[in-house]
Amino acid sequence: MIGGGLVLVACGWQRGTTDEAGPVLAALDAGSGVERFRLRIPVARPGATDCQVGIPCPLPDGRILVPVYQWDVSLVVYLLAPDGGITRADDLGAGREAELHVFGSDLGIKLWQEPLVAGPDAYAASWVYRARAYRMQCRDLATGALRWEADERVLARVGDVVVTETAPEGDGGDRGAVVGRAIGDGGVLWRLQSRPLYPERSFSPGAVVGRSLVLVDRGRRMAADDAREEGILELVVDSSADQVDFDELERLWDREHPPPGEDLVGYGSADGGEEWRFEMRGTVTSVVAGPASVCAVVVDDAGRCSLERVHLDGAVPRHVPPIDLATVPDLVTALRTGDLGVGGMRFRAHETAPIVAHIDHDRLLLATDTELVCLSVADPRAVIWRMPLPESPRVTRPTTTDRRIATASISCGQGLVHVRGHADIWTFG
Repeated sequence: MIGGGLVLVACGWQRGTTDEAGPVLAALDAGSGVERFRLRIPVARPGATDCQVGIPCPLPDGRILVPVYQWDVSLVVYLLAPDGGITRADDLGAGREAELHVFGSDLGIKLWQEPLVAGPDAYAASWVYRARAYRMQCRDLATGALRWEADERVLARVGDVVVTETAPEGDGGDRGAVVGRAIGDGGVLWRLQSRPLYPERSFSPGAVVGRSLVLVDRGRRMAADDAREEGILELVVDSSADQVDFDELERLWDREHPPPGEDLVGYGSADGGEEWRFEMRGTVTSVVAGPASVCAVVVDDAGRCSLERVHLDGAVPRHVPPIDLATVPDLVTALRTGDLGVGGMRFRAHETAPIVAHIDHDRLLLATDTELVCLSVADPRAVIWRMPLPESPRVTRPTTTDRRIATASISCGQGLVHVRGHADIWTFG
């Protein structure tokens, strides 16, 4: 994470540390890489505690929010001064650790923190326990006092609206819904109901552009998956063969019923209304938004990989022709060529497809496992520069719901590109 001329590196420790205070954050100068400060906090249970540090959140005035979870002990958001000094510690589960699943009594960490979002006078923190219990709190930025809370996780902030998601499990029709709440008081402004089938795959977090939220709507694919399962069962029932070849029936169904693609949809942050929708011809594997466009990498069921673009610089968004990434000179896509049909195999596409990492008015960054490629926004087939990467920049931290939207550990700012590997950070001009 970059902020205020710093590269903020989340640290943490594993079980067995004997130090009284463990490192949770290192701040490096963005230009030189020299360490400015290192934050250490008391270890609650020396020798028996794991520590998971969430993504730091830099504030416009140079202060920094850092969420820290000490397994089965506490979930605290630290407010740091620009020089790294601790200004305040907000204990999100004080006295309610069991109720809020901060204390889980598990054999390993089952609580995953979502990125913080901060408004002018408040911030929202959320976490997920075992991918089934969602929790979030909005706290006053000046005092740390709790403003409101909900059984949801934070997806993004768009202006004064916090966009959240309800848990995909549980009873009722509210599973997996996307909700817009006022950051001031938590009031529900709008709600996008999930599909009845597989709500955790109904809407995928996409990007924020201007005052709009971009989501990947998987409804058409989900309906096709459901129809495929029912159709194959009907073929089995109608078969007169003594032994049923399920693989052949699946291939027969797929030949006669080409699967649909997925949709990129823009929603207004004020009312949740659908502002635009464009059909993609395949599975959307990564999405990024720039100042005037949204780009997505899409893999079709033949394994072809393309760059889809929606231009937002006019009154009406325009879906421009896709770019076949195989036509970008020497771009390594390394897509597997096996069965990428409607069945489970197609979920492999995100593992090897290039990731859209950054876009501005002029440049577009694509990341593969081996290199970072800078393309021209005006003509994505024109390679501006490319460089090899020592390690894959793919994020390895598990997400709690949709695992098919891939992101890269790459940040851009102040004329620099920062790439995080598993144990190192590289900064390029």
